[in-house]
Amino acid sequence: MSLYERVEHDLFDARKQRDELALTTLGMLKSEIVQAGKEPGAGEVTDDEAVIRVLRKEVKRREEAVKAYRDAGRSEAADKEEAESALLRRYLPAEMGDAELEAELRAVIAEVKPQGPRDFGAVMKAATARLAGRVDGGRIAGVAKKLLG
Repeated sequence: MSLYERVEHDLFDARKQRDELALTTLGMLKSEIVQAGKEPGAGEVTDDEAVIRVLRKEVKRREEAVKAYRDAGRSEAADKEEAESALLRRYLPAEMGDAELEAELRAVIAEVKPQGPRDFGAVMKAATARLAGRVDGGRIAGVAKKLLG
């Protein structure tokens, strides 16, 4: 079952169970996935990588909202955003650990054979292609910079 089909299935279940949080969150997610598929140059809507990109964007959006709500003293709204974020995270693949990420990046560096920090872009290109959907780009960049010196 693809990730998109899983979201649709869970949305159907949320409707049957009258789970308002899941219903609104998954309904919004499905809408965002469909919208992303309509953008120029977008691939197939139900492609798992496309769904993961949308999921990461939505989780990040909610994490930023939680911080903003907490800073404004609106704990009830922040709690709602945290619950939505937790629900969306269930669809993301497990994050890679630091040691595993470093090992993967060392393998990428061995393949690319960079001449130093100036070849950071080539390393990032190969690493993001290899680790797509499993690690956030910011984490990849941080570890790659450290390894390249």
